[in-house]
Amino acid sequence: MKLEKVAQAPATASGEGPMLLALRNVGKAFSNGVTALSDVDLTIREGDFLSLLGPSGCGKSTALRLIAGLSTPTSGLLDWRGNIDRSNIGFVFQEPTLLPWASVFDNVWLPL
Repeated sequence: MKLEKVAQAPATASGEGPMLLALRNVGKAFSNGVTALSDVDLTIREGDFLSLLGPSGCGKSTALRLIAGLSTPTSGLLDWRGNIDRSNIGFVFQEPTLLPWASVFDNVWLPL
C-alpha cells in the first residue's frame, strides 16, 4: 500500500507539529491468507491533513481500522504520543454497517 501525505496545515514555527501517531513497520494479514498491509511506516503530526490514496483492495480501510482500534496489526506497532484520548477517533465506513434486525435506536446506541 502506498500512503502519501498530500497536504499539511501550518503547525509550529519549525514546520512540523508534535507527533500524534507513528505506524512502524505495520502489517496486517488475515486468517484466509490475505496480506492487507506490509511494512507500513507513517508519522502523523498535530495539524496534518492526510489522504489515503490507492486502488480498491490496497489496504486503506484496513489502515483506518487499525488506527481507530477496530483491529490489531499482525506485525509492527502503532506508537501513540502520550495519553491521547482515542475514544474521539472515528470514521465513516464505505458501506452501510447497520444491523437490519435492530431498531434505529439500537443501531445508533451500538457504537456508544
